[in-house]
Amino acid sequence: MAGKVYLVGGGPGALDLYTIKAMTCIQEADCLIYDRLIDPQILTYTKKECECIYVGKAANQHTLPQDQINQLLVEKAQQYQTVVRLKGGDVYVFGRGGEEALVLHENGIGFEVVPGLSSSIAGLCYAGIPITHRGLASGFEVVTAHHKNDTEYEWNYNEFLNDHKTYVFMMGLSELERITEGLMHAGKAPTTPMALISNATLPNQKACYGQLDTIVDLFKQSDLTSPMLIVMGKTIELHDRLDFFHQGVLSKKRVLVTTFSKETQQLSQYFKSEGAEVTQVQVGEIRLLDFDINFSWEHKLIVFTSRNGIRGFFGGLYQKGMDLRQLALVRFACIGQKCAQELATYGFISDILCDQANSEDFNPLLKAKIKEEETMLVVCGKGSCAIETIHEEDQYLIVYENKETDLEISNEMYDIACFSSASAVQRTAKFNIQFKTAVSIGKMTTKAIRTLYPMAQVIEAEAASYEGMIEAVKENKHVL
Repeated sequence: MAGKVYLVGGGPGALDLYTIKAMTCIQEADCLIYDRLIDPQILTYTKKECECIYVGKAANQHTLPQDQINQLLVEKAQQYQTVVRLKGGDVYVFGRGGEEALVLHENGIGFEVVPGLSSSIAGLCYAGIPITHRGLASGFEVVTAHHKNDTEYEWNYNEFLNDHKTYVFMMGLSELERITEGLMHAGKAPTTPMALISNATLPNQKACYGQLDTIVDLFKQSDLTSPMLIVMGKTIELHDRLDFFHQGVLSKKRVLVTTFSKETQQLSQYFKSEGAEVTQVQVGEIRLLDFDINFSWEHKLIVFTSRNGIRGFFGGLYQKGMDLRQLALVRFACIGQKCAQELATYGFISDILCDQANSEDFNPLLKAKIKEEETMLVVCGKGSCAIETIHEEDQYLIVYENKETDLEISNEMYDIACFSSASAVQRTAKFNIQFKTAVSIGKMTTKAIRTLYPMAQVIEAEAASYEGMIEAVKENKHVL
């Protein structure tokens, strides 16, 4: 039995404009076949075992010809249960999705089409241009400047003379001069509003606005690149009032967010909402480790230094089939509110809580609060632990490791870099990443930043959490 192929529209570019159905397909895919105008970060949403195949096409440079892409879909459908063909924009808007669907039909392979937002509409929206507007444009037309087998196609430019419509020419970067000349020759007014939008909906989106008789010169003076939309019509005149995309306080700032998981972090979402160009990189991966529990729980103070330690500890106990009632007389100590909240999800309240999530405050608190007959079991990750033992009988229990991952960036310059641990700073420094301002989650992280990046401005969170880092950024926007 052949599998099923989902022809999925990925929208105009921005990850947050994917539909829920599109994301579900991507997360369930056994094989993902994707195009050039797809943000590579979408690959982090796939299953680990998913085979990802790039078949992107640029001008005069095709990874695979279309007929070979069609055949690849057939082959992978015979190999996998769920195949996703991920395309930019909408599947059927100049995406050759219809051709791929017909090939699947002819080969008896089940398929489903998942529509996506077309840049012909969403791209204009993000440039402050409504594609229709009462009194200005009662309709619109979308055409492509590319044709089958790259054959010459001469439009009847008289079709574009209705001044009550918005016209969108897609994939027309190389045809801009021919299009404008053809329009004016057909009698279109030279003062007709025109706009060019490059990389629509992405953080590096740029646009220029002019008239039919000036747009070519404006383009030559600009740094606009493909993919580019060519727009003509009266609604362009509204762009200065309707451009919400560049109103963010951090618009055009380049931001690096380091993480230990592939999920999009709160920090990334926040900076994107403020108009920043965000790069999220996974600098490490938390892996839970097996451990022995052949010791007495009597008179124990179990010390947690992180949420990962709590998850690894209780996960290991569950795996070994331990009855948690054995911990009834155990006391717990946590570093920071987030750690205590994590402990509470397992049904335990922290007896000792350090509000400041750093070892400099936690160590003296433990010495002051520990009972004379108690011994500490410090639950931590592999590597050095900043929690100091008090008695000879105290033990360290290693339940996880922070394993370094390979970074795909180097020699990059950012306006802002965000770090939630000292190890993230150390790993980033290996790749010669530079930045003007660092956002730190706490004291130990700040110490690492000042050591490795002495010239950087540091903004430190008051509360050691992602929320605390966001609050610190909000309070210091004036210096970013």
